[in-house]
Amino acid sequence: MRSFEETRLVQCSAKEMFDIVLDIEAYPLFLPWVADASILSRQSGELTAELIADLAGSRHSFKTIDRFVANKLVEIRLLEGPFRFLESIWTFDPVDEASCKVHFSIEFEFRSMMLDIVASPIFSTACKSMVQAFEQRALELKGQ
Repeated sequence: MRSFEETRLVQCSAKEMFDIVLDIEAYPLFLPWVADASILSRQSGELTAELIADLAGSRHSFKTIDRFVANKLVEIRLLEGPFRFLESIWTFDPVDEASCKVHFSIEFEFRSMMLDIVASPIFSTACKSMVQAFEQRALELKGQ
């Protein structure tokens, strides 16, 4: 199983960062490995999403259930897809009105050994730049 985590102080509010993480349909605009993304259903504190990942030139669809507490927490768990296991957590702790501490962690394992050999390095690299990509997106939306 592969894992990664990062804690970072960002110059965006907890609400701004939370909103970017839940703006799943915009992921293809700023995450190069996401070819398409959609929200399949949404209810209070929970949504189901489908992402199409472009990993090593092949596309893989996966569905997640995302449970959240507004402006504080997003917990992502695999429903189906090329992973044997995928779980990710985002937390947002306000520092002041214009900044927050973001913590991101992810654990994953691909279902097939061949896909794991080919796609894990790409997906691992994507995970390592995830917080930075979301922070950059927030700053762009703020006009900075």
